[in-house]
Amino acid sequence: MAYYNDSKITYQQLVMEQIQKIQNICSKELRDGDKILKNAMGEQVIEGEDTRYSFLQSVELLGSMLSPYFGTMMKSEDGKDDLFEDFCEYYDAELVELIDNEDFQKKISEMFGVKSKEELENNKSLQTQINVFLLNDKIKEARKIFRLLIKVFKSNNFLGESAFGDGGSDDTGSLDAVEDEEEDILEL
Repeated sequence: MAYYNDSKITYQQLVMEQIQKIQNICSKELRDGDKILKNAMGEQVIEGEDTRYSFLQSVELLGSMLSPYFGTMMKSEDGKDDLFEDFCEYYDAELVELIDNEDFQKKISEMFGVKSKEELENNKSLQTQINVFLLNDKIKEARKIFRLLIKVFKSNNFLGESAFGDGGSDDTGSLDAVEDEEEDILEL
């Protein structure tokens, strides 16, 4: 038996749900969710959510949802690069692809003392360390993009000025406006 819901979901609600998901992820420590249980018989790995990757994926999805509203807000200072597009390319990049990138080679050379591409390719322990660094660097970039996306969200007035504390002459009036908007959303 199928159930049908007559209420329509708005684009604004979808964006708000995605922001809520990101907030839920960020309320926990961003880490690998796997747990290793050791006993006399050996080790058992219990797989859990890796919130680091969940955060990256959620920010990418929010950016994709807000991309029609970017305008010039996601452009670099010189106006040549699209910051969200750059983030997506970096997010998708694996260590194997970045090894040939001169900027990345310079960065890992300074941090890890890697002198050649061959040294990195032959040292699995070093690759593991650099992969952890790469993941943490991607998270750092995702945080920057998330802040920019919230600015896009605010500048396009998705919730109305009162929701961001910009409207009204006193705080009580702006709270009433937020409550009215929440009631309107619930009625949809």
